[in-house]
Amino acid sequence: MSAPHLRSQFLRGLLMIPLLLLIISSVQAQLIQVEGNGRVISNGDTTPTARDHTDFGQILAGSGPVDREFTIRNLSRVPLQILFFQRIGTNPANFTIIDPPEPTIPGNSDASMTIRFLPPPAGGLRTATIRIVSTSSIDNDFQFDIAGELVLPSPNIVILGNEIEIPDGFSAPTVENNTDFGTLGIDDPPVTRSFTIRNTGEETLRISSIDVTGVSNDQFSIIRSPSTLIPPEAESRMDVSFNPSREGSHRVSILINSNDPTPTQRTYSFTLRGEGQSLRPSLILSGNGMEISPGDDTPSPEDHTLFPDTDLQSTSTRSFTLSNPGDAPLTIGNVEFIGAHADEFSISRAPRSRIDPAGEYLLQVNFRPLSRGARSATLRITSNDPSRNVYEVALEGTGGQFKLLGIERDGSDALINFSTSSSPGSYIYRILHSNDMQNWEPVGSIFSSGRETLQFRHRNSTGAPRAFWYVEEVRF
Repeated sequence: MSAPHLRSQFLRGLLMIPLLLLIISSVQAQLIQVEGNGRVISNGDTTPTARDHTDFGQILAGSGPVDREFTIRNLSRVPLQILFFQRIGTNPANFTIIDPPEPTIPGNSDASMTIRFLPPPAGGLRTATIRIVSTSSIDNDFQFDIAGELVLPSPNIVILGNEIEIPDGFSAPTVENNTDFGTLGIDDPPVTRSFTIRNTGEETLRISSIDVTGVSNDQFSIIRSPSTLIPPEAESRMDVSFNPSREGSHRVSILINSNDPTPTQRTYSFTLRGEGQSLRPSLILSGNGMEISPGDDTPSPEDHTLFPDTDLQSTSTRSFTLSNPGDAPLTIGNVEFIGAHADEFSISRAPRSRIDPAGEYLLQVNFRPLSRGARSATLRITSNDPSRNVYEVALEGTGGQFKLLGIERDGSDALINFSTSSSPGSYIYRILHSNDMQNWEPVGSIFSSGRETLQFRHRNSTGAPRAFWYVEEVRF
C-alpha cells in the first residue's frame, strides 16, 4: 500500500476518534431532574407530600379537578430526549397528564408538564406512579408517586377528658385529661371520671359499641354510655368508673367503634390507668417518746411502763401515745386492764374511737396501789389494725409508804412528814395536793441530799372536806 493511501487512512481515523468521543461524552452527560413547587423530587419517591405538589390534598365532594405543575430540567449541555410517559400503580385512571412537555429539552433548559387529579365518584385516597423514560445517562427511568383524596361529608369523632383532647391511640395516661385515675384503696368507694364524645363533622356520628379491653378490664366499667347518635357539632358524655378489687397498677384500653370513615378512627382507642392499693390502719403505742412493742412484758421506767413507787391510796399518772402511721382510719375498740392487779390501773378518759392516718391520741394511765409491794397488770387495746388487732403491754408499779410518813394538823395547817431517798444525791421533792385523787396540784417543793426526814407545811388546808397529799421525787 502506497504512503499517500496510508496517510489518508490515518487522518480519517483521527477524525473518527474525536467524533466518537463527542458522541459518547454527550450521551453520558445527559442528566434529568424533576421538580414540584420548586422542590427537587427524588427518583423512586414513594411519599407524596404537599410541599413538592406530589400530594394533591383533600378535595371536597363537588369540587372540580385539581392541577399541579411540575418541571423537567435538563442539567446537561446537550439535548435531553423524553421517550415516553406512563401512569401506573393503584389508581392511574384518577390522574392524567394534560400538558406534556416537548419531547426534546435543549441543554441547560427545562420544560413544564401539568398533571391533573380527577376526583373519583366515591370518597377515599387515590394513588398512582408517574414514570418518565428519557435518554438521561442517570435516572433514565424516573418514577415518583402522587396522591389525592376525595372527602365526602362525614362525621368526625373527637374525645375529650377534662376539656383536653385525647388523641386516637393515646397510651400515656395523665391526670390532666382524666385518663389517670390515681391511687385508690380497695375498700374505698369507686372513682368516676367523665369524658366527652364530640362530633366535629358534617354528618351524624353513630356510636356502634364501646369496649373495655385488657387484663384489668374487670377493674373499670362504663357506668354511663354516650348517646348512640350524635348530630354534627354536638357532644355526649361518657362516665367511666374505677373500682379496684386487687392491688397493683391496672391499665385498660377504651375502644369506641363508630361510623367515622377515617381508617384509624373507626375504632377510636385510648388508655386508662389506675392504681389499686390495700389501705390498712396501724396501731403504735409509745411512752416517753419510745415505741412499745406489742407483747412487751418487761416494764421499764424509760418507756413509762414501770410506774414510780407510789404511796398507798395515792395516784401516779403516766402518758402514752396511740398513733396511726397507716393509710386508713384506725378504730379503737376497747381499752382495758387485765391481770392480778388490774383494778389498781385505770385511764383518765376513754380514747377517741377513730384515729385518722398520721393522727395520734394521748392516753393517760393512772396507778393507784391498794396494797404494798409489786403491783402488775396488762394494758390491752383492741383495734382494727389487721396485724395487731389486740395490743398488750405489761405495766408494773410498787405500792407502799416509801416517802409519805404521816399527816399532822397544826391549827388550819397540815404538816406533811416524809422520808427522802436512802441513796445520797441531789433530789427535789414536790408535794402535790388533791381533793379527789384525780386532779393533783403542786403546792411546794423541798431540796434534799437524801437520807433524811423532812416536813412540809401546807397552810390553811385542813378546812377542806377532803384532802390528799402525794410526794414526788425527782433526782438530778
